[in-house]
Amino acid sequence: MIAQQLQADIQDPGTTKTATDRPLSMSAETNKEDRRERSAIIRRKPVISIAVIDEKSLTRECIIRSLRALDERFEIVSFATCDDYLQSMTSHDVILYYAHGEAAYSERSIQKFVSFKRILTIAPVIVLSDTDRTDSIIEAVESGARGFISTADTTLEQIIEIIGFVRVGGIFVPSSSLTPRNKGVPDSAEIRATGCYFTPTETAVLDRLKLGKANKVIAHELGVSESTVKVHIGRIMKKLKATNRTQVVCRAYALPPGSLSET
Repeated sequence: MIAQQLQADIQDPGTTKTATDRPLSMSAETNKEDRRERSAIIRRKPVISIAVIDEKSLTRECIIRSLRALDERFEIVSFATCDDYLQSMTSHDVILYYAHGEAAYSERSIQKFVSFKRILTIAPVIVLSDTDRTDSIIEAVESGARGFISTADTTLEQIIEIIGFVRVGGIFVPSSSLTPRNKGVPDSAEIRATGCYFTPTETAVLDRLKLGKANKVIAHELGVSESTVKVHIGRIMKKLKATNRTQVVCRAYALPPGSLSET
């Protein structure tokens, strides 16, 4: 019987399927499905993670829904206060902080100010405010914020652009709101009186700082070492009486273009 069965199999091989026929087909289909799933995951993957800090639930919800509706790349979480964010032990690409009334970046509110300063060390912070007063902008930026947005004249589309700009290292300041006579900002006449002009190289470095470029990028563009760029930045900070890069940018925008070049 066994011999007869073997002979029948040999005579009619078309009726016999190899053990690997179906698994190979299933494997190919599985691979295709896996690729489709991976592609879908990549498309769904958030590009920018954002934390929204706003003590008012209505505006907080409006901001979140509006940003999500305009850009599906955003992954957004919200918090009522800076302390809530700190307790979450999370980090994000950008933090949007909505300043209501006496803002946390103001030293007049010490407890809020301390918490605000702590979140500055975690991620770039953009301040949203209903005011566009020059002193408020200066106060926010000099506290360490990487951007200031006035809700009075900024569209949602512009906010999205600003978020992207700050995320890659830029600093956004409404330059139209800054003037040479802002409190604490030396004007060109005051700097010239001290004999402190910007050299051509310092001017080139400052121009790139205003664009939010990193030291490594500046060094590459100017054909110098990164340590040399740091030296120039240190001199610029001293001349502008600034204590950090953000203050440098803020105060540089407040000065007339070309007013500080060495002659």
